[in-house]
Amino acid sequence: MKTSKPVIGIVPDFKEGSQNGYSLRDYYALRVNYIEAINHNGGAAVILPYDYGLIDDYLDSIDGLLIVGGFFDINPKRYGEELHPESNLNEVRENFEYAIGEKALKKRIPFFGICNGMHLINVLRGGSSIQHIPDHKEFIEHDQKYIEGFDDYSKQYHEVILEKKSKLLEIVGQEKMVTNSSHHQATKKVGRDLKISAKASDGIIEAIEDLNYDFLLGVQWHPEFNCCEADNKIFQSFIKAANNYKQQKL
Repeated sequence: MKTSKPVIGIVPDFKEGSQNGYSLRDYYALRVNYIEAINHNGGAAVILPYDYGLIDDYLDSIDGLLIVGGFFDINPKRYGEELHPESNLNEVRENFEYAIGEKALKKRIPFFGICNGMHLINVLRGGSSIQHIPDHKEFIEHDQKYIEGFDDYSKQYHEVILEKKSKLLEIVGQEKMVTNSSHHQATKKVGRDLKISAKASDGIIEAIEDLNYDFLLGVQWHPEFNCCEADNKIFQSFIKAANNYKQQKL
């Protein structure tokens, strides 16, 4: 793909074919607003099909990697725990994301993880997850669709407090923001070399980052819905880092 813009590779979701789905055969799926969030902020999005033999070629061709959200959980065997009964696995997708994510980290390619993507970054670095937030009564409901009047993820739902001396705070320029929320898991143990960069008011970790990496950021909310001004700033910073990476390759 020849373009002057930084190329951002996005791994799509994987769905098994069914009578009630898009196709009787297995298919990929990706919401349009992920593509728009990249393209409208100066990047050029490309979708990366699950081909293990092409991972090295993909990473040589792109300037940034985006791992998006999805209605599934990383298998807790990766961090030494038993599967929770409320967990939903998609190991076809998980295994490919794990493989490409592992190599992306070694190449130090700009890497942005949203929701599931944040958990992937954390687990790749040896972290773990709270497998089902509702088991812990000290936390609020973190899937806003269960709260009357908040079933639209373009609506702001809860406050997020950014950590001082974090790259995320530098990016958005404000110590507090109000985000959407759509998850039943959360980061528990933070992986090696990662730093907490934001928390919800109930203490749930909402963002992690690596300060020694040009751009390695995971956020728990869904900035592709652009429900606050800070969301676009995050995508713009990611695209800027990808452009810097692109220029270094020339």
